[in-house]
Amino acid sequence: MKRTTIKDVAKRGGVSITTVSHALSGGGALKQETRDRIRELAEQMNYMPNRSGQNLKSVRTGVIGLYVEYIRGFYGQLADFMYGKCRESGYELDVIIASDGRAVLNNLLSCKVDGAVILHDRLCRQDLEILMKAEMPTVFLDRKAAGRRMSSILFDSYQTGRMVAEYLYGLGHRKILLVEGKNTYDGIERSRGFEDCLEEHGILVAESRRLYGGFDRKEAYQAAKRFLSEGMSLPTAVFAANDDSAIGCIQALHEAEISVPDQVSVVGCDNIELGQWFLPSLTTVDTGVADMGKAAIEEVVALIEGKHQGSVTMIPGHLVERASAAARIG
Repeated sequence: MKRTTIKDVAKRGGVSITTVSHALSGGGALKQETRDRIRELAEQMNYMPNRSGQNLKSVRTGVIGLYVEYIRGFYGQLADFMYGKCRESGYELDVIIASDGRAVLNNLLSCKVDGAVILHDRLCRQDLEILMKAEMPTVFLDRKAAGRRMSSILFDSYQTGRMVAEYLYGLGHRKILLVEGKNTYDGIERSRGFEDCLEEHGILVAESRRLYGGFDRKEAYQAAKRFLSEGMSLPTAVFAANDDSAIGCIQALHEAEISVPDQVSVVGCDNIELGQWFLPSLTTVDTGVADMGKAAIEEVVALIEGKHQGSVTMIPGHLVERASAAARIG
């Protein structure tokens, strides 16, 4: 398939190559409607600058972009660790909160960053193909992808799910409620590992004991409230796909005057800072956010500098036992 060039975009748009360059880079004195039209056209034509064929010194910005859907909780901690590593490596960190994959690509098209770290589940397969063809140095934190200038740094979410299941089983829990996250790599793998481990112990997670929490405190709270209002038999333990969801569940249990952990144990995942101060303090899995943030920057810098081919790296987690989980009594 022939690579789309800047000349192709200029010809299709009926403008000069200079106008296309200015529209994509954010420079020049262009009307906003012209800039938006050219960027949309470039995206439709799958055009992105080929950095490997340019004078890298002239196009370097000294900035790495972190692309996320929001910045609260775990995401804020991740950005902090990444920023520290960026400064050590001589880069600045630009955090871009984008609503969809198109917004991420539009920003990357503007060449305002030297490389990207992406934790954004709205990017589709076609978006990845565009980034791959453009040879934009990219590190994904939410999917497996590898190429000449593309890598993944991932939590071992499958083993995390298994770890929590084994822990709760060892505490004597058999009636366990699973509060799932989004339909993302981490959400799918945590649930899969959790269920596989329980199944090996002869326990199946029924649909009635599976709630959707969306990795969100409010959504998990509302899901738990509905579950409790329906008069279902009370589980002895809850595994929530992240700490925000776990905190939402604990709030719903407290409001229903159900004691945590005396009646129901709760385990989260990610080890966000709030978890240690929440009452009761949250048992969770530390998924290595510091290691992930630092490794992501090291990897994207290596890709920018062409030091090696892209790869997939898995980061293990470890259990952090606190007050929200206890052995089942009776």
